Amino acid sequence: MRFGEKKVEERLFDPAKVDVCAISEGGVVELFIVQDHPWTGSDAQLQSLQDKVQTYVSYALDGQMVAAYPETLGLRWRIVIHAQTGPPDVRTQTVLDALNQRLTGYGGSIDTRVGTAT
Repeated sequence: MRFGEKKVEERLFDPAKVDVCAISEGGVVELFIVQDHPWTGSDAQLQSLQDKVQTYVSYALDGQMVAAYPETLGLRWRIVIHAQTGPPDVRTQTVLDALNQRLTGYGGSIDTRVGTAT
């Protein structure tokens, strides 16, 4: 780090929990990943994000979501990255795009929303 530069504290995603689950007005289950810290694009942050996405996919496909929320049975689902500190960096967006392509085969998708309100 150079003199006068501020070190950005890197925070990782917690892959052990689902942040928020809601049903949109259009009847789609939205599983929110709340991102309230700066995007770094580091290997560690990307790995923690991929692990969290995997947790969400398992939650949607393996029955935990329907067990917790029976009203979600048969509904489409998507993972929403709620980016409170701005859009993802280029490296992270590339990973999200690749994950989104894979999720369509499982009936899901990833959507990134930038802002402080859902």
